[in-house]
Amino acid sequence: MAMSEEAERLLKNLLVEDSEIDFRIRVGTELYRKGFGRIFLKGADGRPLSGATVRLRQLASEYKFGCNAFMVDQFPSEEQNRRYEEVFASIFNLAVVPFYWSDLEPEAGRPRFGCGSEPVYRRPPPDRVLEFCDRYGITPKGHPLCWHQFRPSWLPGDRKPVRRLLEKRFREISDRYGDRIGIWDAVNEAQTRYPLEYSRDFPLGDDHVEFAFRLADRCFSPSAQLIYNDDCRWWDCQGDYSPVYLLVRRLLDRNLPVGGLGLQFHMFEPMLRDSERALNARIIFGCLDQYAKLNLPINFSEVSILSRRDLGDGDRFQELAVERLYRLWFSHPATEAIVWWNLVDGTAAYAPLGSEEGENRLRAGLVGYDFAPKPAFRTLERLIRTEWRTETGFDYADGGDNRFHGFYGDYEVEVRYDGGSFTRRITLSKDGVREFTLSPD
Repeated sequence: MAMSEEAERLLKNLLVEDSEIDFRIRVGTELYRKGFGRIFLKGADGRPLSGATVRLRQLASEYKFGCNAFMVDQFPSEEQNRRYEEVFASIFNLAVVPFYWSDLEPEAGRPRFGCGSEPVYRRPPPDRVLEFCDRYGITPKGHPLCWHQFRPSWLPGDRKPVRRLLEKRFREISDRYGDRIGIWDAVNEAQTRYPLEYSRDFPLGDDHVEFAFRLADRCFSPSAQLIYNDDCRWWDCQGDYSPVYLLVRRLLDRNLPVGGLGLQFHMFEPMLRDSERALNARIIFGCLDQYAKLNLPINFSEVSILSRRDLGDGDRFQELAVERLYRLWFSHPATEAIVWWNLVDGTAAYAPLGSEEGENRLRAGLVGYDFAPKPAFRTLERLIRTEWRTETGFDYADGGDNRFHGFYGDYEVEVRYDGGSFTRRITLSKDGVREFTLSPD
């Protein structure tokens, strides 16, 4: 089955032949995602080793490839739940942990933190998601601390008591998870509030974004990364006057601890209606260049790339879009993470589990409801686990260059020499150590 004319139209500006874009992707990947490390070898007696060979195998990436973990323990059978965790951990190193206020604390004063809490669909208790993260060595990210939506029905309508309750929420979350979760979407989607259109507005006031960041600064560790996450039409870029840029610039000018910018990329109708810009490789690069002026790391924080059946070969559409977008995003120096949203078809919000109704009709998962990998999953598997991983080696020479070039991340180093062999672990980091002294002891 071929892709439909609509699918071809949507992809035309993303896949168009463009030697400049191809150059930026190729060179950016080499310049910004890889670095040089230097190895020094010493024997047990402290003297330099000679005649050694060094082999390096990358175990994990420093770049964050993530997904929401909202479906932990959410399937009908234990086999499905086990399979979900295995598939998730096979390519992702970051998991989004749900902290939506209305679902975390549906009853005032009784937050659902612990395993065994009252079930809420797509909202596994944070403790359970952290168990999953610990088991597989996955970095957790909390989402969101403050959002004008998904607020409890029991909240009062007055500003002062709501602010006190929000502070109580922040402190409870920080006390329980502050030393286990280091990345937080501090404020979510402030530009979808539309206070003139909705009568039941969030009673925190028009400065609720500033208030939430000040509050998070007081409650969480200085090392916590506090992100502003936005689903506004960030691709409708107006230079320094772009709404997303202006909002974050305002926060920074007020010395608020914004540690990153999240840009959502859901292929919902608003994006598809504006595909000439939103699905345009040159415009995406241009927007990233603009937001990079904020000097904040950028996360593509919620990614949904559809494979709808009415696109003809929807799986092929998704595969092509995934590869082009991930290559583009990964190569840009301002980005540090890409977070897929729903891993499994049939598990989207506002739709029956396993169906193709509602949001599920987009088929924006990477695997089917039966966990069969779709072509886009295989593409990401190839990129993340093979193409963007380094295996290399060299013959060591005392006093020589002894450098390796590889993607940033964790490595296993095997050294073989006349007296035996040994293995060590090192981390080649973009902002960290670049020289490593290794010895048998």
